[in-house]
Parts: sequence; structure tokens; C-alpha cells
Amino acid sequence: ICYGLAASALRGPLQIDLGLRRRRDVVRYVLVCGLAATGATIIGVACLIADHSITWSEYKSSALGWFLGDAIGLVGIAPFLLIHVFPYVRNWLVPGPSQPGTRPPKRATSALAALAETCGQGLTILAVVWVMFGTKDHYGPFYLCFIPIIWIAMRQGIRRVVTGLLLLNFGIVVAMHLFPPTPALFARVALLMLVVSAVGLIVGSEVSERHRLAIDLNEQTTYLNSLIQNSPLGIVVLDRKGFVELTNSTFERLFQYDRQELASIDIRKMGIAENETTDSAQLIPQIFEGKALHQTVRQRRKDGQILDLTLRGVPLLSNGEVRGAYLIYEDVSEQIRAAEAQRQHAESLNQLVKELELRTKQMTALNDMGSLLECSGTVKEACAVVAESIEKLFPKVGSGALYLFKSSRNLVESVLRWGTTASISEPTFSPDACWSLRRGQPHWSEHPGTGISCRHLAESATTECLCVPMVAQGNTIGILHLEVGGVAELQQVPGNENFRDSHQRLAISVASQIALSLASLQLRETLREQSIRDPLTGLFNRRFLEESLERELQLASRKKQSLAVLFLDLDHFKRFNDTFGHDAGDRVLQSLADLFRGFFRATDLCCRYGGEEFAIILPEASSQQAVIRADALRSEVKNLRLQYKKQVLGPLTLSAGVAAFPEHGSTCDELLKIADQCLYESKSRGRDVVTVASPQNA
Repeated sequence: ICYGLAASALRGPLQIDLGLRRRRDVVRYVLVCGLAATGATIIGVACLIADHSITWSEYKSSALGWFLGDAIGLVGIAPFLLIHVFPYVRNWLVPGPSQPGTRPPKRATSALAALAETCGQGLTILAVVWVMFGTKDHYGPFYLCFIPIIWIAMRQGIRRVVTGLLLLNFGIVVAMHLFPPTPALFARVALLMLVVSAVGLIVGSEVSERHRLAIDLNEQTTYLNSLIQNSPLGIVVLDRKGFVELTNSTFERLFQYDRQELASIDIRKMGIAENETTDSAQLIPQIFEGKALHQTVRQRRKDGQILDLTLRGVPLLSNGEVRGAYLIYEDVSEQIRAAEAQRQHAESLNQLVKELELRTKQMTALNDMGSLLECSGTVKEACAVVAESIEKLFPKVGSGALYLFKSSRNLVESVLRWGTTASISEPTFSPDACWSLRRGQPHWSEHPGTGISCRHLAESATTECLCVPMVAQGNTIGILHLEVGGVAELQQVPGNENFRDSHQRLAISVASQIALSLASLQLRETLREQSIRDPLTGLFNRRFLEESLERELQLASRKKQSLAVLFLDLDHFKRFNDTFGHDAGDRVLQSLADLFRGFFRATDLCCRYGGEEFAIILPEASSQQAVIRADALRSEVKNLRLQYKKQVLGPLTLSAGVAAFPEHGSTCDELLKIADQCLYESKSRGRDVVTVASPQNA
């Protein structure tokens, strides 16, 4: 009941901080816990007497032991639980939103120093307990307990001192178990533990509170200084004599004085403008008379320039007396010259509107070109889109060309030309003939005799040309070549430099758009080839075979034509690999692929089915024609003579299986299965033979 009432009082009317970070809360906590322990002691001992567990003669000693035990637990141990354990238990039972830590990371030296100090404090507690209980007389001077506790409290405050109290009390309890004291000495030790705990809590809370107040004061001071230093207005604080006490960087920049110069200047006499009746020298004294000020003044800065300023000033009062002045300067010189600036702004705005309209048209045309390029399926279609869009984007460009690198990367050839005049650029040239490809950036070529011209231009050219490299994904794929016009015509254009810059900016955007689209098309074509080609032989792969066979079957069925499928297998290829090595085996497969490409028709589809197996689709071929072709191929392979690293490879033989549509099967799976069975039968018959499907196979 007593402790419940105490808890209600602490959390209710008294409203103490559970972290015990204020001295007031610690004092209230100690007093309330003392009263609660007293009440609990009276009630508890009275119950023991009523129960005849003890006699009235034992009341005093029992009550003292009861009170000291409860008080030590409440004052020496419970604060540790409140400060360190209770928050974790509360967060575990009632999870709340996690908040990022606000403590700055400690440096390694600070962490080592803190660790060393903690170890020293722990060793001091251990030494004190040893001196008190472990010496020859067993019980030394008890006042030594205050040393580590006061040390911890003064250095780390309430959070660390509760831990120190817990360790000290625990050490004393352990020592008393090892060296049991007399009853009288036991009471003294318990009272010592209680007093040390109370003193440690009070001192630790006082230190923590002062530390918190110091941090708050420092933060407020830092915040106020930051407001002053980072203010866009010039701020200066004067003492009662008119000398500068504090300025910010804006004020120093405004008048071009450094802080050392301002410290010795009477601001009332600084930079007085000639023939000006309303200056700060006449107005500032009014502030020292206790009047607030808001006035526009003129003042000369250090370099002699006259500034138009808005001056706001208030007196700084202390105990009813003016001890200084707080002044704020705002430069309003630009506002005074607003009329002229407004006229110039109107002219520039009109020019910007025209330029914006032009850029809007250019961006619209550029977006339209990009949209069409995205829908292009081939490079040829993309070039047609570029040819149509270029004339809208560059209406003053006479002609031009689009160049792409050949696959060998040793030549650049034109894939597109446009314009009303004949181009002066060669259709094919080496990359080092163009300065834009050398430098990796746009290059203007002027007429011969002025500037640096690209070698791929005609020597008799009288046209200024712009070459822009087309770069996509870090690779240069070509150049965009523009022939702007005759030199005489360009010299008559006002603002010729802006004209060139505008065209170059737009040409860079166009070249980038074209480069990305062409690179995407080339990448799609490359990926398509990689997805349907066998990387070793260059023949179509099994996936393409199945897709193509399904399509060819539908076409043959619609046209009521026949179609044949050949399954080919190189005989004893494993033994061949074991004898000559896998590199030689790869050379044989590549040679067979070359033979297939020259032997079969362009409409026939040659595929590598897997390993040393090949499948050939022969559109518009009957089973008899397929057998003839397979037998001829078998003879070609047998006569094939290959060498690898001066070693003769061979002889080579080929087994084949033939199935035809519609006589042997009507679906892709049926034809492939039957052709494979025929190939297996050729292997069984001794290899180097051709087997055609029979009605039994079908």
C-alpha cells in the first residue's frame, strides 16, 4: 500500500521525470521513497509483532533493518532500473516508432579515453570495497565509498552514477557475505549505503541538469549566432560609445571592411556621403536616446561607392538604460535603379520570348523525330525519318549527310544525304579525316585558308560545315554533317556567333537522339542474331529451328506443297574429340557449317540441333529430293579434307535421317521425332548412310 501510494504520488501530483535528470526530481524521489519505506517498516514490523514472530524488545532492531533494506533497494538499486532497464522494457512491451540517434559519433581517442576512465572508476570501486572489507582489520574507513561515487557523478552525471551505485552496493553486499559484520556494524554499513546512494543521486542529477542547461544554452547561443551570421542583411551591434561590438559577414561585405578595421571605427562617422543630409551619422544618435529607427539613408563604402540603404535600428536596454544599439542594413540600391533595369529587362524578355518560341519549335520537331525513330524497325527506316526531320530542324542548312562507321571501324560511310545543293563531303573517308571524330566534340570547318578544316571536305568549298560526333552508350557510331551556307551569306547575318552557337546546340541534341536510336536498333538486331544463332558455327540454333519449322509447315499446308527435314550427325565425333582434342572438334564443326552454307539453297534453313547433330529444313522439297540432297552432302563430307595445326583431320562421315511433310507427319514434333528415328536407324545400319522414313515410321 505504501509503495503504491508513493508511486502514485511520484507519477501523479509530483510528476517526476523517470530519468531523474533534475535535482528536484531526485530530492522528491528520495523523500517519497523514505516516507514509503518508513510506512512499510512500521506496518511490516507491527504485523510481525502481532504474529508473535518477534517481541517488542526486537522492534527497534527489526524496524531499522527493514527500513534500511527497503531504502537501499529504493535509493541504491531502483534508480538503475528506472533509468536503464525500464525504457527497454517499455519499448519492448509497447513498441513505438524508432527514432534515429542524435548523438554525434565519438572519435576514437574520445572513446578510448572514456573506456579508460570507466575502467578506472570500476577499479576504484573495487579498491574501495577491498580497503573497507578485505584488509587485515576487515573493516576500514567507510568514507572512502564517497570517492568513486562523487567522481562518477561529477564526470558522467545521473546515468552513470546509478550504475556505479549498483556496483558499489553489490560489492558491499558480496563483501559482507565474505566477511560477516556484527549487527551494530551491519546497521552502520547499511546506513552508509543509503547515504552514499542518496548523495550520489543528488550530485549526479545536479551535474546532469547543469550539463543539459549548458547544452541548451550553447545550442541557443549557436542558433542566435547562426541567425546573425547567415542573415542576408547586414547586422551590427554597437556599444554605448558607438563602437562595433559584433558584425556579420554580410555587413562586412556590404561596406568592404574587415572585422579588425571595424573594431576601431566609430560607425557614426563611417562613410558619410557628401551633400547628403539623411545619413546614418545623424540618425544613429537617436537610437542611443531610446528611439527605434526605420529610415532610408545613403552611405559611402570603403571603395567610395555610394549605397542606398534601408536602416533599421533599436536600442539595447539593460535595467532601463541604453547599453548599445542593434542596427540592420539592407542594400536597396538596385531598387533605386529599378526603372532602367525594368526597361532593359523588357528588351531582354522580348528577345527571350523569340528565342523560346524558336526553341519550342525545335523541341517539338526533335520530339517528333524521336518518337518516329523509336517506332523504326530498321536502320533504313530510321534514316528516312532523319531525312524528313532534318529539314524542319535546320531550315537554313543547305545540305548535309549522316555517316556511320563500317563494321570494321576503319572507314566512315554516308548512309543518308539531304539538301538542295550537292554535298562537298566525301561519301567514304577514314575516321582521322574528321576533326570531330578525333576530338570527340563538335567541330566547325570554315572555308579554305581560315581555321582548321576536315580533310573529307572539298578544297574548293565556300561553305561553313559543322561535324558532330554521334555517341551512344560511350561508343562513337558516326557523325552528323551539316553544311550551313556560303561564307558571304553568313557574314551578313547579324549575331553570327549566336547563330553558330544555336545551330551547334541543336545539332548536338539531334546527333544524340539519332545516335541513341541507331544504337538501339543495332543492339536489337545484334540481340536477335545472338538469340537465333549458334555462337560456334554461326548456323541457326534449335529454338529458331522449331519456330521456323512451325511457320514453314503452315506455309506448305496453305500452298499444298511438300517439305522435308534432314537430321544429320557426324559419326564417331566423341572419338574424334578424344583423338584430336576439342579445339580440333570445333574446327570440324565450323568447317561443316561453312560447307552447309555453300551446299544448300538460300531458302533452306541450316540449324545446329545440339552437339554434332544438325537439322536442315528444305521447303518445297519431297522426300526423294531430300534423300538425293542428303546423299550428295554425305559424299561431300566424306571427301572433305581438313587440317588443324599441320595435322590431317579425318576421315569424316555423316549419317542422315529424312522425314517429309505431309507423307510422314503433319506437325513439327512428328517430323522431328521421325527424322530423329531415321537418323538413329542410320547409326544402327553402320553409319555413313541416309535413311528415309517409311510408312511404318510414320
